[in-house]
Amino acid sequence: MGSLDAYIARALSLSVQTVRKILKQDKPKPYIRTRKRGGILSPFEDYIRQRLPAVGYCAQAIYEEVVDRGYEGSHDTVKRFVKPLRKKAHTEATVRFETPPGKQGQVDWGQQWTVIARKRARVHLFAMTLGYSRRIFAEGTYEERLPVFLRCHEKAFDHFCGVPHEIIYDNPKTVVLSRDFEGRRINWNPTFWDFATYYEFRPWPHRPYRARTKGKVESTIRYIKRFLRGKSFDSLEHLNDCLMSWIVNVADQRIHGTTHRKPAEMFEEEKDLLISHRGKPPFKVQQRAVRHVARDCMVTFETNRYSVPARFVGEEVEVQAWDSRVLIFHDGTLIVTHPRCEGKYHTQINKEHYNSISYGDDLPVVSLVSADYGPLLEQEVEVRDLGFYEALVEQGDAL
Repeated sequence: MGSLDAYIARALSLSVQTVRKILKQDKPKPYIRTRKRGGILSPFEDYIRQRLPAVGYCAQAIYEEVVDRGYEGSHDTVKRFVKPLRKKAHTEATVRFETPPGKQGQVDWGQQWTVIARKRARVHLFAMTLGYSRRIFAEGTYEERLPVFLRCHEKAFDHFCGVPHEIIYDNPKTVVLSRDFEGRRINWNPTFWDFATYYEFRPWPHRPYRARTKGKVESTIRYIKRFLRGKSFDSLEHLNDCLMSWIVNVADQRIHGTTHRKPAEMFEEEKDLLISHRGKPPFKVQQRAVRHVARDCMVTFETNRYSVPARFVGEEVEVQAWDSRVLIFHDGTLIVTHPRCEGKYHTQINKEHYNSISYGDDLPVVSLVSADYGPLLEQEVEVRDLGFYEALVEQGDAL
């Protein structure tokens, strides 16, 4: 019969040395994990915790987002990580915030991979949800730039035949350039602020990491994604036609899970309380660009060229387009106004901008010519013998 330590080792499937080491201890020692093993999901855990409230703790939505960020693991791994966080969030007490008819709308972007013209494409989904009726508008685009963002707003206003009195947003740069956490100091995107003022609604960016503030539109994004999954389209226009047909015939006619009524029916109580935008022409986005004034006293904007006084050569200026005019600013001061060129590769020149240029007594009067844009100034050309120019070159002078 073997020794006691050998018997214990066989019974516990341990080595004899391990058993003897433990038996020599005066008291049991707690297990201390010296090294934390990093799983395949570890680099994405902070991002997932931040994004979960925004996507309603949907593991599938989170999985799609982390895959776009380089995650190579399985959906089940993401689902196991999300499950306890979702359970904890759903056990926390919350108060649902409802708004009266016509008062509030909520806007957000979502992204969805789909097939367009037999190619896999990532579509950006603009969505607006009315807070009272839950009626929705959605538009698929290829980008989220400010002109596209504002155009989608106007299509939503046309769809609803009115404008909500206030609209809740996340904090994208197309809405907010910077802000403090509490929202007491907000630096609005100036073009967006002009747009909101034009249509007379109050924008309201929610606090960071408080996606539940616009939970209605978050639910709308998930709802739209479920409609798009597994479908293919001939073009982006085809996608939007199908999306609008689905909104009108399905989304607006369903019994909503929270209100237990059809959005289309509730909208009848809301439509007359929206801000009317009838008769207003579409908002024209002011275009801006920063340029350096070239040596020929010109700046290029939208492929066309505009003259600037010679004293600003080499300086940085801001070019703004307002309807039929182009305005050029230096250090915030308006220095030039030109008619806006129609088409491409044209010029607008004010001869007075070149008055301060001195040519010297011994130099010929030349005309400024651009090979691409034609004559810039019409001036007389003094004809001289070629020997005159050769002499200047020999003396080190340059024209």
